Amino acid sequence: MKKFKLVMSVLVTVGLVMSSGFATAADSIKIGMTGALSGPGSDLGLDALHGMEMAVKDINNAGGINGRPLEIISRDDQYDPSKAVTFANELVFKHNVVAFFPSTATTPDLASEQVTLPAKVPTIIAGTTSDIVCPVGKFSPYAFRLAILNSWQGQALATFAANTIKAKKIALLYDNTEYGKDGREMLLPSLEKYGLKPVYEGTFSLGDLSMTAQVKGAKDAGADCVITWSLGAEVARIVLEMKKQKYEVPVLGSEAITMADFRTLGGAASDGTYISDRMRAAYSDPNPQVKKFMDRYMETYKKDPNMAVPSWTITYYDAVMWLAQALKKVGPDRAKIRDALESSGAFEGVTGIKYTFSATEHNGRSPDAVRVVMVKNGRLVDATVSK
Repeated sequence: MKKFKLVMSVLVTVGLVMSSGFATAADSIKIGMTGALSGPGSDLGLDALHGMEMAVKDINNAGGINGRPLEIISRDDQYDPSKAVTFANELVFKHNVVAFFPSTATTPDLASEQVTLPAKVPTIIAGTTSDIVCPVGKFSPYAFRLAILNSWQGQALATFAANTIKAKKIALLYDNTEYGKDGREMLLPSLEKYGLKPVYEGTFSLGDLSMTAQVKGAKDAGADCVITWSLGAEVARIVLEMKKQKYEVPVLGSEAITMADFRTLGGAASDGTYISDRMRAAYSDPNPQVKKFMDRYMETYKKDPNMAVPSWTITYYDAVMWLAQALKKVGPDRAKIRDALESSGAFEGVTGIKYTFSATEHNGRSPDAVRVVMVKNGRLVDATVSK
């Protein structure tokens, strides 16, 4: 089955090239991507790959990169850092990709970057939000990020908890991955600014089926607000357990739970959850440009319209289009691509989102990019207009 998935991944990208009118993929310019395309976090990985595929199709339909087709070579790291390293080595040294898109998950992202950054491959981080990846002001020369940061989300969630919910006692529930631990570290200073210190902290592993102890701990501590930092399935189990224990307090979560499986698995229990996100909830009131993109995405990948386009899809689409601009200017030389990306200045994405890069900052977004959205009737809408 694993071999079949890898073969299908390559066939999909080759198919994109062939369907765009190019005679052969032999002369293609290759970009690499690893992500969880199955197992935990696969919603994120697949949404990311779909965004890249849409961008590559648009680029190739418009003539490619100076007449050469662009090709994605993707690999399923299954959230496993050892697989991420293996695939990064394959993509960098066997396929000679000109740029690399690491996993949407922190731990495999950090693992693969141990390969790509020393090899001086432009590494474009469109998914991972952990501050330990491409830190502000301390980034690798070859690392570029289009995602928001955990520290920015922490500030937005802390402000929302203190000023909007008027919380007094916080419970913090997070997974024991690098993502969860980084989220906790970034959230605590922001809570302290409002005089808030967690009255309870509960941890768990990805894949844990029971959140009974964690929810009971928060409830017994008298927490009037629960902040989570984990993936969709795990937070879904938290809200379901809260409903079972009749523990009715506001739930806040990090961007990862915008993924569809949180709402699918959580059902009605997910309603009312507040989530930090990298863009306003275009799902509820899309402008014509966004709606066109959403309609195309849902038709191409047979998505449920109620689940709408996740921000990952849009960010990865933008990232490939941004990279294509650099490739058209300087060609497939990695060092020249790096310089072109760094000097690109402001780039406007498909939804009007602006990314800005410079020699002193490789994080293309800013703290004010973070929005708080909420789940309402199974859909993501802006929290500010939907309470």
